[in-house]
Amino acid sequence: MNYIAHKRGESDNEDQLLLEHLKNVSELSEKFAECLNLSDYAEIIGLLHDIGKYSNRFQERINGNDRIKVDHSTCGAQEAVKRKLTMAAFCIAGHHGGIPDIGRKGDCDADPTLMGRLNRNTENYSAWVNEVDSSKFKPISEPFTNDRIPYTFILRFLFSCLVDADYLDTENFMSNGSVSRKSGDELSLLLNLLNKHIEKWQNPSGKLNILRTNMLNECIEVGQKSSDKLFTLTVPTGGGKTISSMAFALNYAVKHRKKRIIYVIPYTSIIEQNAEVFRKIFGIQNVLENHSNVDLKNVDDETKIQMMLAAENWDSPIIVTTAVQFFESMFSNKPSKSRKIHNIADSVVIFDEAQMLPLDYLLPCATAIRQLAENYNSAVVLCTATQPNFQSILNLTGKKNELQLTEICKSVENLTDDFRRVNFKYEGKLEDDEMALELKQCNQVLCIVNKKSHAQKIYSMLGELDENFHLSTYMYPAHRQKVLKEIRQRLDENKPCRVISTSLIEAGVDIDFPTVYRAISGIDSILQAGGRCNRENKRNSSDCAVHIFNTDEVLSYQQTNTDAALEVIKKYGDKIYLPEAIKMYFDNLYYYRDIDKTHKVFDKKSIINGLTNLEFESVAQKFKMIENDTKALYICTEENINEIENLRHGNYSKELFRNLQQYVVNLYERDFKKLDEACCIEYIDSNFYILSDSNYYSDKTGITFPDENTVRGIFI
Repeated sequence: MNYIAHKRGESDNEDQLLLEHLKNVSELSEKFAECLNLSDYAEIIGLLHDIGKYSNRFQERINGNDRIKVDHSTCGAQEAVKRKLTMAAFCIAGHHGGIPDIGRKGDCDADPTLMGRLNRNTENYSAWVNEVDSSKFKPISEPFTNDRIPYTFILRFLFSCLVDADYLDTENFMSNGSVSRKSGDELSLLLNLLNKHIEKWQNPSGKLNILRTNMLNECIEVGQKSSDKLFTLTVPTGGGKTISSMAFALNYAVKHRKKRIIYVIPYTSIIEQNAEVFRKIFGIQNVLENHSNVDLKNVDDETKIQMMLAAENWDSPIIVTTAVQFFESMFSNKPSKSRKIHNIADSVVIFDEAQMLPLDYLLPCATAIRQLAENYNSAVVLCTATQPNFQSILNLTGKKNELQLTEICKSVENLTDDFRRVNFKYEGKLEDDEMALELKQCNQVLCIVNKKSHAQKIYSMLGELDENFHLSTYMYPAHRQKVLKEIRQRLDENKPCRVISTSLIEAGVDIDFPTVYRAISGIDSILQAGGRCNRENKRNSSDCAVHIFNTDEVLSYQQTNTDAALEVIKKYGDKIYLPEAIKMYFDNLYYYRDIDKTHKVFDKKSIINGLTNLEFESVAQKFKMIENDTKALYICTEENINEIENLRHGNYSKELFRNLQQYVVNLYERDFKKLDEACCIEYIDSNFYILSDSNYYSDKTGITFPDENTVRGIFI
């Protein structure tokens, strides 16, 4: 009997033999696991993953009897347990639906846990021993059986090797080999391109350019010489952090034969900017921009296909992604999200603006970072202008001081004043009408506030003039980019330009104002706002100021940051940029707490406890850096009318949703409800919604809301 793994379909009615599929997946898994010396283990997982398809009932199903339901994954898991390979059992049991929680020995066969599934009666799959030569399985033992945290991360790595190999072999057969995946150029070639790009900077003139070049060369030198695994890169705003960090990463990667560079950024609002810098240096074919708002509309079809394929498993030399994408993949139990994990191993990972990792998830994120350095054979760079004491956080994730951070750019310690291009002035409390009056008196000014509603309110007080602008996430991404382009043009032409924005503008957005107002927030956010003031250093620093003002409009989760910042301002006054002031801020924020509450503060969802208890599915459900209490509302425009019509007619595809991400506004339930009660939301199904009344979207401020005193009704 020929046992079949897949049928290609009615076009040519070709079959893929099951033994062929098992061998292909095994070989690919083995190859993927080489970087962590786990090839033998991955090989066995690959050979066992689909042996349940040797049952007669599965063969009936694949030959056309769709009414038959067969659980083939549990068979391989049970076979793995017989060989005392519990890690393999988790991987095999979850290779379609996701890695399960371990559960308890008393779980019944209906429970979705691993223990429940091991208690199931499965179909007879014994024919597998006649085809798969299990005697060739090398004797292996499980790694990290006495240390649950690394055990879970190694398990996820092996799961990634399996599911990516499974996807790729199935894709190759089902497409009859027509899908061509290209991995981009070697990192050594990309290093040559970078060296050519920075060559013109090696004879700098002017004090700041000399300092930037010195820091760049220090990053290159450390990259070429260091064998450490965990680094900080503390570069003042305006110090050329983006290129310097990439220079370190490429030199380190080439020396240590790493597979790729992964650049992790906190905001989607700045990711396009950094990705574009890298594309210009390395070419579009070598840079994968992977996040929810990526725009592929202006990319040629062949490149678009390759980028979409690479996004599935991050098979590209340079990845630019968000912290949300990165960490939610690291803690996911789902095959689709986990495919990329084996390509995170053996890489250089740069966390830009690392101080912005959320407090609620700081301990799980630090744990993942530690695992990357200790057990994933990766190097990690924590990159920021305001460096917290990450060593103290890392010490909470394992043996204290066992893993030490190395500062790449040690010369920066004495350069704070050299890079300071603005003054900081604490103004006390400013009422909204006072604020509006001061802004009107400025020719070019940026005002950053904490709440979207506050930004809209102050903007309305300025008036909808051509010289006044609003930016917030009430505007869809393509709209924000259009407004930013207009703002930059007015600044370049020295025309009047007043901008009211939320914090989305302050981290890395390349924009330059002579004056900035910043509502009270964390010191790191205030200093980031300072990076939008006199950014190009074309003005006398004494004429440029960041005005810090108190306001009642503070988000509840910002209160701790605000209180810590006010303590620093009280002690250091306008010199909040000093290293000792920054240290005091993060000490207040991170460490002046009851030690018994440490895990509650830095691990709000008890993720570490879930890892220790081998609760893979539960951890994945709880680890949401952006809480999923928002609804995606699509905005219909002239540019996306075809995509909106496809959405209405249910013509769903990955490309459709990638294109529509440029036109989506994510609303919290309370905001969504306001629009819903005004009868201006079109329901496509329980997941997709379209704004049906354009009167509630302003080309100035984005989403607007009905007057609370206005009630729409249907009168009969």
